[in-house]
Amino acid sequence: MLAACSRETIYMRFRYMFQWATHEAAVRYCFTDYDREIALVAEREGGGEPRLVGVGRLVRDPAHAAAEYAVLVSDAWQNRGLGGVLTDACEEIARGWGLERMVAQTTADNARMLALFRKRGYVIEPDEEGLMKVEKALR
Repeated sequence: MLAACSRETIYMRFRYMFQWATHEAAVRYCFTDYDREIALVAEREGGGEPRLVGVGRLVRDPAHAAAEYAVLVSDAWQNRGLGGVLTDACEEIARGWGLERMVAQTTADNARMLALFRKRGYVIEPDEEGLMKVEKALR
């Protein structure tokens, strides 16, 4: 999936450029600690084989009060509502876990994600690192 993403898409998700085609990178983003996190994937059948086109990830904090959320949608599937579908599904899971809120961070220039968060009622404000802190109460 990462090979189908532009440098801009990779930067908007991870906030830095990295060498993703390493075993270590694949292990980090494919391994899921099911006690604390979950990754939802969106697949598309193509050429007889499923292809990943999007991933939404939730990571619970140790107190189980909040979950950090992140999403990545491959370039060909952006602006089609897939990020919103993954966000909504992650919110539903977080509520099912009994969490109080979802949190995220993005860059100030990530207009698509900021629009998605605004549309869904997230509070957005700059943080001390120059990023945008995003939060939504779930209860």
